Amino acid sequence: MDALQITPVSQANANQRSGRAGRTGPGSCYRLYTEQAFRYEFFMSTIPEIQRTNLSNVVLLLKSLGVRNLLEFDFMDPPPQDNILNSMYQLWVLGAFDNLGELTAIGRKMVEYPLDPSLSKMLITAEDLGCTAEVLTIVSMLSVPSVFYRPKERAEESDAAREKFFVPESDHLTLLHVYQLWKTNGYSDQWCTEHFVHSKSMRKAREVRQQLMDIMKAEKPV
Repeated sequence: MDALQITPVSQANANQRSGRAGRTGPGSCYRLYTEQAFRYEFFMSTIPEIQRTNLSNVVLLLKSLGVRNLLEFDFMDPPPQDNILNSMYQLWVLGAFDNLGELTAIGRKMVEYPLDPSLSKMLITAEDLGCTAEVLTIVSMLSVPSVFYRPKERAEESDAAREKFFVPESDHLTLLHVYQLWKTNGYSDQWCTEHFVHSKSMRKAREVRQQLMDIMKAEKPV
């Protein structure tokens, strides 16, 4: 499972943020670390994102473009080789790469989807299992910000509303249940408001679902 790594800010980042204090009027910046830590422990500048994130999508795309040796590819900010190798291993586990590190037929299908490779594989596998509609909905719901909101002044009420959607077997099935109920109620914004669900996120999920469905239809052989 992907997770954001918590790392100290860089000196450049800290200086940029402190510049916000007083930008439109008098202000002060309070830093919750020592001056010694700032001078001797922080990096001078922020590490490029490509060196900190999962590269599975990048690796898959480069392979589809015909790049054979990914470890020697001329990145502007080269990520650690371990990151590339780890991404290649993940793609091999998903069936996108064969034992020689070459793109498979499944891998070529996965490239067509603007998704994390694991979600692309879910959609491809769903076709074989006959549950495309359900998995399309789940993937779409996972591709948008959290659909639930919890206002402080109505926390207990929102928690009770959320419990009604809960499916014990899986959080993914809970998301599917929410979408199906929203659809049953005519994709209503009013229904979302009454059940503490973000209508904007739900509409975005519906839009993503339609786009993914169009891609799946285009991928099917005539």
